This record gives sequence, structure tokens and C-alpha cells, in this order.
Amino acid sequence: MAQTPVPSFKATVLTGEVVTEQKLLGQPTVLIVTPSRDAAQETRQWVQALRKNIQPGKVRVRDVLALDLPFFISEQDALSRARQKIPDRYHDQTWLMNEGPLEEAFSIPASSEDAFVLVLDSQGQVVARAKGQPTQANLQQIQDAVRKLTG
Repeated sequence: MAQTPVPSFKATVLTGEVVTEQKLLGQPTVLIVTPSRDAAQETRQWVQALRKNIQPGKVRVRDVLALDLPFFISEQDALSRARQKIPDRYHDQTWLMNEGPLEEAFSIPASSEDAFVLVLDSQGQVVARAKGQPTQANLQQIQDAVRKLTG
């Protein structure tokens, strides 16, 4: 798979902290991009499958909720709604951002009904990609990529 660098972006962690693409550097990361509400169920399935099959100490798992916020909904309102839906233990691992550079850089269609899972090496290069539900084949692809990065 061709490697794609992480684009410049700004996101807000559900805990309130603002993060940039720099947070994806220095350690392998599994990034789950949720481009729409319709993709949320697949994201939950991926989170459950990855938690069972990947050692969290060797690789970060982060979920990015990429939203196209209407002008009448503030980021704070969106954060508040997301906090109500996502269990507290995942707040520090869930980022909210406006649609844009991340989806463009990784060719993720805006408002896609599919969740996208990317494995990034410690320099932020994409080394594996899957979309949709965590089937045995694409889960194996993600696990293999993580194993190569973490030894």
C-alpha cells in the first residue's frame, strides 16, 4: 500500500484537550475514522475487535469523529453530545474534528457510511487500511500490520 503522510489537522479530545497531527507521531497508531453517524456502529465493532486482538501498550488506538457541523451547532455542543454517547473510559481516546484534511489525505468520502481503519507507523505513514465491518480478513490485515510495527 502506498504510504500517505498524516496531514496537518486540529481536533478536540472529548476530555477538552486540543490535539494536532503531532499526537500521531512517535508510536504506532491504529486510527479509526468515523465519517458519519451511520458509521458509528462499525466503529464500535472495530473498537471491540481491536481491544481483544491488539496489545494497547505497544500501539495507540484512537477514534476520530469527523463531523460536518451545521452552523447552528457549536463544537462544545457536539463534544457534549459525543460525551453522552461514548463511555467515559474512551473519552481520552476519542477526537472530534470538522470534516476536512484527514478525510481528503486518506481518500475517505465525507459522510461515508463505512468506518475506516488506518494503521500508522511511528512517523505517521499509513501502512495498512481497511473499511467497513471488521471481517476476519480485514481484521487480520490490521493485526498483521500492527505486529510488523511492534515486533
